[in-house]
Amino acid sequence: MADRSAGQGGIYDDFPGFRLPLDQELDEALRVALVVIDTNVLLNLYRYNESTRDDLLEVLQKVGGRLWVPHQVMKEFWRNRVGVLASRGSGTVQALDALGKQQRASADAIRQWAKSVAAEAEFQGRLLGKIEALYTELEDEIRAQAPASSQGAGGVLSDPVLDELHDLLAGKVGRKPTANEWEAAVKEGNERAARHEPPGYLDAEKADSDLPEGAAGDYLVWLQATDEGTRRDLDLLLITGDEKEDWWWRYRSEFLGPRIELVAEYKARDGRQLYMMRPIDLLKRSSALQVSVRQESVEDVERVSRESQRPVWSATGVALLLDRLETEGREQADVIRVAASQGGTINREDVYRSAGTTTIACFVASPFPRPV
Repeated sequence: MADRSAGQGGIYDDFPGFRLPLDQELDEALRVALVVIDTNVLLNLYRYNESTRDDLLEVLQKVGGRLWVPHQVMKEFWRNRVGVLASRGSGTVQALDALGKQQRASADAIRQWAKSVAAEAEFQGRLLGKIEALYTELEDEIRAQAPASSQGAGGVLSDPVLDELHDLLAGKVGRKPTANEWEAAVKEGNERAARHEPPGYLDAEKADSDLPEGAAGDYLVWLQATDEGTRRDLDLLLITGDEKEDWWWRYRSEFLGPRIELVAEYKARDGRQLYMMRPIDLLKRSSALQVSVRQESVEDVERVSRESQRPVWSATGVALLLDRLETEGREQADVIRVAASQGGTINREDVYRSAGTTTIACFVASPFPRPV
């Protein structure tokens, strides 16, 4: 080992964030580190199918007493849980409505055809019966995969996710910060976001939102997690569904590891190491905890990850787009404003009224961001 007192060192001594951990090191982290899960990991339990949820919860159960959840994560979970349930429920309703319309259209087509060729009533009835049986089967399968039914804004009729989390996280949720701790952390988090310091600076626009922590949410998770890791004198393994570059060191689509600044920050506390995994990485490494998971679960987690990482328009991004369109004298700016005022869609007639017949057809019935 190099003698640091003599002004000598190795390539990683002052640059710990650039060292990529080996596979066996990540497996060992699962077995010995403090394992912290973020809000997306909890909320995505509602987006996975039942078998995927069971596999992921089994892996987390194996972590045992080293599993820990920051207080900020639970706060965000309760804040967003009903919205996630409502979103999934609305998707089911939309799918069933679409299938119902297609069933009626198919039945009408059969009746019209039977009338035009004078088909016997018995033959027509058999075809209509096949249509009804097909759509009934599809509806039953969709309902079987749907989340628990909502019971107004107050809760759900049954929620297996909450039942599982109640047992899994008993005694594993961090304490609520004092008022002084909260105010100091929120101030620091918003200042870091303004300075583009990870984590969470990509949420800087939330500084002007009605969230009590403004843009400091990710920083609060980070601070509480690192405080707990330091208190226990353990390496820290953060399991996160957030794939943004204010958490990850990325090269194009490849996740190399945590942001190098975060590794250095945690290392500077007491020499401990920071690791990060996505839920899909956790499932793929489940054998380190002697848990076997289904390949279908890995694919389901990947599906949810793709859906949740779709680009989200911020108010700043919309404003820049509109400014550019107007600078270039394009009519699409007016179309976007009309679409945003109508909930994100616009029909052909409104396109023509807003921008004339020369506007390209791709604007018709297309979703647009709502400027804030």
